[in-house]
Amino acid sequence: MVEEDNISATEAENVIEAAEEAGDLNSLLSIIETTAKYGGDLDESEEAEEWETPTESALDAFYRLTKGGDAAPSTSLSILWNVLDSWKSSEAIVEVCLGCIVYASKSVDDTTSNKIDTKLIITIMQQYKDEGTIQEQACLAIESMALSSQILKEKLSCDEVKEELIAAKDRINNERNKKYPGLAAAALNLEL
Repeated sequence: MVEEDNISATEAENVIEAAEEAGDLNSLLSIIETTAKYGGDLDESEEAEEWETPTESALDAFYRLTKGGDAAPSTSLSILWNVLDSWKSSEAIVEVCLGCIVYASKSVDDTTSNKIDTKLIITIMQQYKDEGTIQEQACLAIESMALSSQILKEKLSCDEVKEELIAAKDRINNERNKKYPGLAAAALNLEL
């Protein structure tokens, strides 16, 4: 584990590379958690601009490791949710963070599930309604959360999520991936 409180964005890049090579998800999560405090509008914050690349790099590394089969720690979803919220103005970070959430959800516990404000996913889907890939990733994240946690399933089983899943069917451009809203709805026991 690394002390990140006083780490620079440049130093973070080195830690990220070493952590990925070592398969060290805890160090990656520690960096990812640190990046949440730098999120914001890239046009208004020099820190956000400086930390955008390390944030995306850390999320990419986390995604590769968890997609490759490494189990995410049970607290991962809470950390990723905070990053998603703080970096919601960065399209690239939102996209990769949603992908990470798909895999982090698989090891979520009830304590973490209770902390998640699922309304954020509605906000993201509405904010990026013209971005088909983000719509796809949001649907996959909803499906994964619903299948992994009864608490999250109940939180996500609402009219607002249903409306966004219906809208996502038209927002997703890739024909092969147009099934994702239906998969998310099925995981929530909703009919679209």
